[in-house]
Amino acid sequence: MKTHPIYKVLKRLESEEEFLEFIDITFTEKEREMMLERWRIFSAIEKGLSQREVAKQVECSVATATRGAKAFRQNKDQIQKWLGIMQEKED
Repeated sequence: MKTHPIYKVLKRLESEEEFLEFIDITFTEKEREMMLERWRIFSAIEKGLSQREVAKQVECSVATATRGAKAFRQNKDQIQKWLGIMQEKED
């Protein structure tokens, strides 16, 4: 099986600066905001907030919170794994 080209790039990143450079040239500002918004939605859902509460906290539409909740339900174990990494305290 051939290695995914973006995985090849991500494996070679050596700093947050390089990561941000790659993300900045790969995604538009709106796309970057949407990715962060999705992970904020996942985090709020994991805390047990309702979709309306998520929409209010994250400042997104209820429809966006609902789509995030559906993705969370369908991928709960994987999302919780990545959220755990994102929420780790830095040394």
